[in-house]
Amino acid sequence: MIASSISKAPPYILEKLNYLIQVLIDGKNEYESFAGKLDDKHLQRTVLTLAQESKQYATELSCQVEMLGGVLMAPASNSITSSKRISIQPDDILLSCAAGEKKMIKAYRTVLNEPFLFGFLREMMQYQLNGIMCAFLQLKLLTTSFHR
Repeated sequence: MIASSISKAPPYILEKLNYLIQVLIDGKNEYESFAGKLDDKHLQRTVLTLAQESKQYATELSCQVEMLGGVLMAPASNSITSSKRISIQPDDILLSCAAGEKKMIKAYRTVLNEPFLFGFLREMMQYQLNGIMCAFLQLKLLTTSFHR
């Protein structure tokens, strides 16, 4: 018989992880919806990359929560209702994504500041945070090229 060597996480950490997962899922849905309204293919791909990373990171964290004995909250269903293409200015893109960026970074830092966070989870979350920040930076760099 194989015994589990991983101890259960404190409930308050699992709650914070669940919140972070929900923020990532909400961001994914928002970015997919937003990308569907973009005319520029480069911006569209960059925003879709951000949505894909958010989904991937939410899935990774969900697996960790389950492994640590937590129960995942049911994600709020958020379907994309409009596929109508409209012209969106690069400044609007930055404003829309900046709010999501701040919310994601704050949610990550809230969990990363926990002193009793498992080391393997802290490392995974740190590379996720770095990846999210890199994706937002790519979006910012791409939108600044429109101002020239």
